[in-house]
Amino acid sequence: MKASYREMFDEVRASKRLNEEVLNMTKQERTQVVKKVSISFIIAAALAVLLAGTALAAAIGIPQTLQEWFGRQWTEAGGGEEMPKEQAEVIKSLVQPVGVTAITNGVSVTLDSVTPGEGSVCLMLKVKGERLSGKWDFMRTKITGGPMEKMAEGPIGFSSHWKDLGTTEDGTQVFLYWFDAPKGVNFLEGGEMELRLQDIELRDENPVPPGTYPEGIMVSADLEGTWILPFALEPLTDQPALTAKSACVPCTKWEWGENFSNETTTEITIDIQDIRVTSIGYSYLLPKELVEFCENCDYDRKLPVLNLKGGMAIEGLDSGHDSSDPQIKGSWDFPVDLSKVESIQFGDVVVPLKQAKK
Repeated sequence: MKASYREMFDEVRASKRLNEEVLNMTKQERTQVVKKVSISFIIAAALAVLLAGTALAAAIGIPQTLQEWFGRQWTEAGGGEEMPKEQAEVIKSLVQPVGVTAITNGVSVTLDSVTPGEGSVCLMLKVKGERLSGKWDFMRTKITGGPMEKMAEGPIGFSSHWKDLGTTEDGTQVFLYWFDAPKGVNFLEGGEMELRLQDIELRDENPVPPGTYPEGIMVSADLEGTWILPFALEPLTDQPALTAKSACVPCTKWEWGENFSNETTTEITIDIQDIRVTSIGYSYLLPKELVEFCENCDYDRKLPVLNLKGGMAIEGLDSGHDSSDPQIKGSWDFPVDLSKVESIQFGDVVVPLKQAKK
């Protein structure tokens, strides 16, 4: 930003006529004119800086790439303004640029970049259209190809959650989408994939996850169309990892009677196995009793926290879970430099980690 201000000051020049008039004046006259010029100069320059600063602040407010978004998450987690070179390199290496655009019915959708994880894939989308004022969302979203082809019922994915990062000055809306990996799918395997978005609903209320239609949501208009965005995921299955064999961690058990009556909660501990941490996320195995079907109970697992050297802590994100799958998978707010990791924590239980054997 300092460089931008300096460039603006460099553009402020006195005219040739003014220079000649000042040279022909007496010293006293020069001083009076210089004072007037200086005051005018300062006011004009200050105004230019103020306006430019406002424009720059607006531009800086919305991240334009996944790399920039992850950098901000690192800062918000307590990493400070100056990111270490090693941490920056980890983020850069795991963000895959795409830059493909599809335009349908006056709406432009650009898939800017992606970052795959074992349990989910994160995508940055940029959407622009004159009719996209107020609240709206895509009615159907899915991803196909690559590891999704392992699905026995066909390659279908869903957006487990998404985030609106804001709108730029030219009207481009920036979003993050996270797609969960169904049972047996690992996005780190990579492959040729395709994101398909279909139809847009313009809503009077806040947007809801695509494909869900709760009562009370009013549809004001529709924009029909299909936006197909192909992209390639580079294989990342050789990611370094930290591991722990097992841990006894806290968990909340929910129980209820007929028609969900007499609900009770109990704090228990469970034994989890094969804990694995990578720069992108984590995984572990649940005990048998949490996988078996229970008609009148459920379990609330604690999301892990990754403890880094220097006291920095990173909260884990859940990538969704098939109740029949014993493996839990999740991701971090941003790709992490594993050399700075000390432990993983569930509730108040701290689990030391060690380098995985190759």
